[in-house]
Amino acid sequence: MIVGLLIGAALSVTTVLNPAASSKSPPAARDSEHSETMVRQAAQVGLDAYSGGSYGDFWDLWSAQAQAAIAREEYVRLFQLCPQPVPDVRFTITTITITGDDARVQAARSGATTGFVFRYEGGSWRYVPPPEELQEYRTQGVDQLARLRQAAGTCGTVASAPPTSAPPTSAPPVPDPAVPDPSASVPAVPDPSAPAPVTPPA
Repeated sequence: MIVGLLIGAALSVTTVLNPAASSKSPPAARDSEHSETMVRQAAQVGLDAYSGGSYGDFWDLWSAQAQAAIAREEYVRLFQLCPQPVPDVRFTITTITITGDDARVQAARSGATTGFVFRYEGGSWRYVPPPEELQEYRTQGVDQLARLRQAAGTCGTVASAPPTSAPPTSAPPVPDPAVPDPSASVPAVPDPSAPAPVTPPA
């Protein structure tokens, strides 16, 4: 009986000194980071950046592997050549499904629903573009990709800059008959190549 009490006391001390050994549940901090609220916040920030045309800020929220597929400035240039067809329309997140470090986010805008993948990486949730999109970035240049999207009709309208070199055209002024033309009284400049007029003798 005494031996049993000693063993029980030893187990109690071990549990107090090493609580992780007696519990298999994940830390509370990890639970909060992997909550639907955290995924929703991160996803909304990213989707708002994209829909608002802040493509560099959106690229900043990608996973490291996705960022390696295309440079930030090239991604921004892609949308200068091929703007999104529905600009300035915000996404509304409808459902979120979390599986470990991955989350699938369903978001709707303009009557269409799109699925997005986010991954917990480096202490935050980051966007992961579809594999086929990443493959396009790796294998095709931005100019070629923009031409393909233009041919497919998936680009919006490229804003044209107003002309800066040509002055605005205006109708020539109509002369006022009551005002004499000052140029009419100015003598013509003689042509130096013409022969001098011969003055008859007096």
